[in-house]
Amino acid sequence: MVAARAPPARSGALLLVHWSASKTPRTGEVYLTWRYQVIHLWQLDGEALLALNRPALAALIGQTRLRDPQPVLRQAVRQIVTGTHGQLQELLLIEFLTLCTDEEIAAMAEQIVQYDSYGMEESPLIRKWREEGQLTLLLRQLTHRYGPLSAEVTAQVEALSTMQVLDLAEALLDFTSHDEFTQWLGEHGN
Repeated sequence: MVAARAPPARSGALLLVHWSASKTPRTGEVYLTWRYQVIHLWQLDGEALLALNRPALAALIGQTRLRDPQPVLRQAVRQIVTGTHGQLQELLLIEFLTLCTDEEIAAMAEQIVQYDSYGMEESPLIRKWREEGQLTLLLRQLTHRYGPLSAEVTAQVEALSTMQVLDLAEALLDFTSHDEFTQWLGEHGN
């Protein structure tokens, strides 16, 4: 038998435990033998890991060597989505995103999970990330247009609902002065 256990996130190694049960010839007692093998994921090609067609291992793909990341990441998500469901699926997708430690690959992985979701409902985690991204972008746009924002104004913007953030982002396109922004925030803020 083979059991696979991933150590804590970002370690980049997989511990394979091989075990077998045998009986002693004289007494018939059962004894176990164990062999351990450490696989350094950064030395493994992502395609080789996906060839095993195991959704739990597909979640580790971000720790492997990826020659052409986008199709490999898509295939990993597809294996997780088609091979699991419910809470296990969500947990594996979270691990998949967490273990993509390279910034470019992490961004690609998030895009794939968000937009190529293979009919999955949007998870609360993905929804939260999307909403936080919208807020961050709006704050950057406001800072670019009006200079550094006061802590009070930043807090007011951060307190807006998701729909208000989108409304403010759209209204920002039409503002001709900082006063219009301040007025909008006064009228729509909490």
